[in-house]
Parts: sequence; structure tokens; C-alpha cells
Amino acid sequence: MKNKNEKNINDKALKTISRANKKAVIAVIFSIVFSVSFIVALFYYFFVSKLDIAKKNDEPLYFAVLFIDDNREQIYGAYVGIVSSLNNRIGLIGLPRNIALWENKNYNPSILNELYKNGGENAVFRAIETSVDKKISYRISIDNNQISDIIDLIGGVKMYIEEPIEYKDEENGYELSFGIGEWLFTGKKIISYLHYLTMKGYEDIETLYRLEDVIVNCMMSLIQSPQLRNIIHVQSMRNTVFSKVKSNLRPPDIKAFSNILANSNERTLVIENIDARIDDNGVLTPIFEGSAFIKQMDDLTLYVELKTQKSELNNEDVSLTVLNATTVVGLADRINIRMRYRGFSAGEYGNFMTNLNESVVLIRDGQIEKAFMVAREGRINRVYAKTDRRVLNNVVLILGNDYYEITQ
Repeated sequence: MKNKNEKNINDKALKTISRANKKAVIAVIFSIVFSVSFIVALFYYFFVSKLDIAKKNDEPLYFAVLFIDDNREQIYGAYVGIVSSLNNRIGLIGLPRNIALWENKNYNPSILNELYKNGGENAVFRAIETSVDKKISYRISIDNNQISDIIDLIGGVKMYIEEPIEYKDEENGYELSFGIGEWLFTGKKIISYLHYLTMKGYEDIETLYRLEDVIVNCMMSLIQSPQLRNIIHVQSMRNTVFSKVKSNLRPPDIKAFSNILANSNERTLVIENIDARIDDNGVLTPIFEGSAFIKQMDDLTLYVELKTQKSELNNEDVSLTVLNATTVVGLADRINIRMRYRGFSAGEYGNFMTNLNESVVLIRDGQIEKAFMVAREGRINRVYAKTDRRVLNNVVLILGNDYYEITQ
């Protein structure tokens, strides 16, 4: 009887030890799995970019940027884009705040600004993703204070003023006073510029034009300034700039985007506006029930993903306005004819409102490359964006007293 009890005690002890060993083994395995997972997650967070993966797999990667006005109560508009680090290109489609998009395809579209007021940033991003029928990998939002801080961090942005501006809104603190010509805009002036609207009935679209001016002129500065590109390359600087935006960008993503900007050229950025129709209530809706929007993004994807470095554009793709800002009679007519001989689709010509010493090229529709094509032909160093997609001609050549063909 005693032996039997001892045997039972031993069996129980062995079972207890066995259970303890199993628990210990499970705990060790769990610890190993957790540690490996943590290390992998940490490595992925700090060293692996979705952009780099897309580059390796030769796949497109889509993102969206939301620009938010005062006190984060309403928006300026948004952009949906494709980026390729393989080809060093970014394509954007502008979405004015009165565009109606589908947060859910089973329901009617909702105005972007209303989506933001009712559902916040996530509602806007969901609507963009659903409407464009693409997976949005990066979601970025930036408000007035952040826009101002970033502009000041990069030393301001050069803008070109076609018509004198005298604008003051004491209640909100907006103020502009600029004559015709080149000006360096600080962060506060940029915010005032975004609120300086003159197109009655089309304020939502004009706001997007102003925003495009800021984006494109920043890119122009990068293209034309090796010093600024070098600044963007500096890790501390790029981290500071990107810390000013709210996003799901991780350190390697920031580095990948910064590399694109630091190596930017005239083909790096192209901006389009969404194909939409405005109704009697002033609401924009993508045409063909949104299928045109999807097609537009697919076409932009093809451009951004082009592996050739040779431009697809010819001079005939540029429709040109020539304006005479000198006292030389008939100069605009003469240069207009010469530009037509050189292949440009030169159309309108006339006199500028004042005399200028320096010639300038302005791009109207976000296709930076077209502006540089005209600038090279005219031996002009000053190239700016002054967006206005209502006009037929997409590039303006303003002839100043320094224009090289004046006496020829």
C-alpha cells in the first residue's frame, strides 16, 4: 500500500514537472516569437519604405494630401497622387473643396469640405480612395501653421505677381502689398495669398489654383537651386520639415520622398485638375459617374511610370501667349511669329500692362516641363507658376528689355 502511494505521488510530481516544462517551453517560444516580431517590426519601421518596395517590384504607389485652413475647421482642397522613386516623378490631381466624391459607392457623392466637417480627415481620405479606386498608401494632412512653418524653414518661396496686389483682412490678419514682379513670400504671406481671391463664384477652384502656385513654385525653387536641394538632403532638415505634417510616413518613407525632391528636375512634378462638371448649386462632380476620374489617374500613372528619360512633349504641345513688356513696337507680334516657326502653338499676343527689364515665363496648368521648354528657347532664367486653367494657352512669355531677340 505504501509503495502504491509513493508511486502515485511520483506520478503526480512527474506530471507537475511535465506541465511546468511545457509552460516553460511555451513561454520561451512566445518570448522568441515576440522578440523576433518586435525586431522585424522595428527594422521595418526604421529601414523599409513602401516606396522602396514599390520601386523594387516596379509598382505604382498612391498617396493623398489634404490642406487644411484656419483652426482646422475647413479645407483648401486636396491632391491625390502617384509617386515613383524609380523614375523620380510625382503626379498630382487637384481636388477643390467643392468636389463631390464617393465615400461609399452605394450612396450619392458628398462634397469634400462637408465630408471633412462631418467625418474629419479620415472621411476625406476614404472618399478619395473609393472614388479613384486605388489603394492610398500615404495619407498626409497639413494646416495653416504647418504650411507657414515649412515655407519659412526652406527660406521662403519666390512667386511672380502679374498684377499689383493690395489686400488686407484685419479680422484674420491677412495682408498683401506687392507690385508686379518677383517677390519672396514668407510663410505668413503664403497664407494671406491663399485667401486672396478674385474669381467671384469660383472661389473654391481659385483657392486650389493659389495652392498649386505655392506647390509648383516650391518645386521650381528646388529645380533651379542646388543649395536648396542640398538642404533637403540633410537628415536633420528633412526630418524637421516632415515633422511639420501629420501623416503615416515613417523615417525611410521620408528619406525616399526627400531623395526625389533633392534630385528633382523639370519632369519630376506634373499637376492636373480633376475632370468634373459644375452644377447649378456650384457643386463639382466627376464626369461619367467618376469613371473619368479613374481613367485620369490611370493615364497619369502611365506618365509617372515611364522609364524613358526622353521627354514625350514637343514644342507643338505648348500653346503660348506672348506679351510685350518693352517700348519696342510690334515686338510681341514678331516673337510670336518666330516661336511659331520653332514649332510652338503660339496664339495670342499683345502688350503687357507695364514695362519690365526682365523677361519671365509663366506656366498656367502645372506642367512645369512646358515652361522650361519656352524658357530655354527664349534664354530666360525666370520661370514661375501663375495658375489659371480657364485660359486656352498654358504658357505665357513676357518679353522684358533683356530679351535676346529684341534687336535681331
